[in-house]
Amino acid sequence: MERISVRIALFTLVLLILGCTSTDSVIKSQPPSTLNEAVSRLQSTLPQKDLNTLKSGTEQDLHKYHHGFGTGLRNSWGLWSNSKLSNWFNDKGIHHPDDMSSIIIMSLYRELNGLPWEVEKQIGIYKAYWEETKALQEKEALLDIERQKRRKTAMLGWSWKTISAPEVLLPKQPDNKDVWGLEPYENGFIVTLKGWRKEPKSVWHDGIYFINVESKELKPVTIQGCPEIHDVIVREKVAQWLCKDNDDWTLITTEPSTALKRLVLKLPTQAEWLRLGKSNDGLLIISQDSIFELKSDTPNQIYQAKSSQRQYPIFDSDGIGNQKEGEFFFPQRSATPLLFDGAVYFQVEDSGNETDLYRMKLSAQDLEGADDIFVYDYIGGWSVNVSSLAIDNKENLWLGTPRKGTLVKLTRGDDIKFASLFNSLTPLEEITTDHQKDWRELLPTGAILFSDETLYLASSTGIVSVKNGEITPIVYFVYPDGMERTPYTSSPQYGYHIKPQRLGKFEDGSFIIGDRFDGVYLLLKNGKSHEFFLPIISEEAHHLED
Repeated sequence: MERISVRIALFTLVLLILGCTSTDSVIKSQPPSTLNEAVSRLQSTLPQKDLNTLKSGTEQDLHKYHHGFGTGLRNSWGLWSNSKLSNWFNDKGIHHPDDMSSIIIMSLYRELNGLPWEVEKQIGIYKAYWEETKALQEKEALLDIERQKRRKTAMLGWSWKTISAPEVLLPKQPDNKDVWGLEPYENGFIVTLKGWRKEPKSVWHDGIYFINVESKELKPVTIQGCPEIHDVIVREKVAQWLCKDNDDWTLITTEPSTALKRLVLKLPTQAEWLRLGKSNDGLLIISQDSIFELKSDTPNQIYQAKSSQRQYPIFDSDGIGNQKEGEFFFPQRSATPLLFDGAVYFQVEDSGNETDLYRMKLSAQDLEGADDIFVYDYIGGWSVNVSSLAIDNKENLWLGTPRKGTLVKLTRGDDIKFASLFNSLTPLEEITTDHQKDWRELLPTGAILFSDETLYLASSTGIVSVKNGEITPIVYFVYPDGMERTPYTSSPQYGYHIKPQRLGKFEDGSFIIGDRFDGVYLLLKNGKSHEFFLPIISEEAHHLED
């Protein structure tokens, strides 16, 4: 009875994958013991119209049968166990059930089309694959030994001063879209929001706002003589706004208690779009294929791509789905690009709704990803997203990677250092993603801020300060009673999860947090602790005028 049920289950799977509607074929009682018998069994079992469906396809189409038809073959014919058929394949040097089912399906297809099965050739392809895989695994094992040595010498050696700090209850998530820009200005912050779009727009962001602890509201910024604000950066209390009026680009400079200054941008090439970036000595102006540095009101071209049409990593599409390959050379819809050590760093949104890092060396002709910069040489085959970039006063570049809990310090000449590599503050013999038992010992690595000679870090666990290699927690974020500290599992916990990628600090010790997915949090100073406040977007504008 059990054997009949197994055969019926196999037959049902075959019917489903091939779209059968009739069930009057006869399934023989015993599983096959050789490839010839397996092909013969399927020919006599499947209805003719379903055999015709398989026959009419191509060999390239056969992969679609792997998870339906193939699963039935592997499970019902004992390819995972010590069956006669699996032993027949083992004797031929084929040991993986996936390979066995693929050979069966390919041989059936070729038999139906009157083609030679070429069994030895099929077997040779799979044997060569596993031999190559084994060689790669052995090579990777040797590389992992080298990576362990590199990681040991690259650890910053920080330690926790204490793990005691006040707890702050997380509020229900805001709904203000992603925070891509957070710039200190006047007594508050300029906030740039961008959501995941379904259609293209002329401006890459979805709004620029001003907020301070007095108003606690996101007020839309308007500037006299600037119909469209395309970008903004702030350097030493001076804000520079990229404005567009029809096809004319203007740079407007604002400073508290100072008249607005206007500079018409005259570039050697006509740009479809422009972005602003930061450098130590000036301001970057970036188009789809050129980079300029603005000094003394004169744009100096520091990079020109050979062509703006190229194959590029999958970014800049905003999920629209109609992007053409090679449409953009540099990413437009990204965080503020930074010039560091002869390269421009771009933080972009990838197709998986995470943030990746790319850089363009001014002496090169292609973008490098985070894998090329540090992941492959130190971490290996892991996917690492970069949520935040910051340059300290000693001209080191810091990268926040929240998913793997790693803070990366990049000095000139590509010297790499790490803190909290995979949630550990000591070098690891073996990479692991297991969290420490006490989540309070995890170093936040999501959002980075340098202020008053101190490094501040924020993530879903809380905010810490780091000075002279000592880590001091400021606040811990806790969920309401009954919720676990495992992010992104299910509702209602998801509704209280925070994922910082921007961090700012007010003079009174309050913080502003820009979330990766959900908007702006104010963490207001309250005695020795803090409390959350969720700002709303105001109908009242924040005007900047002469």
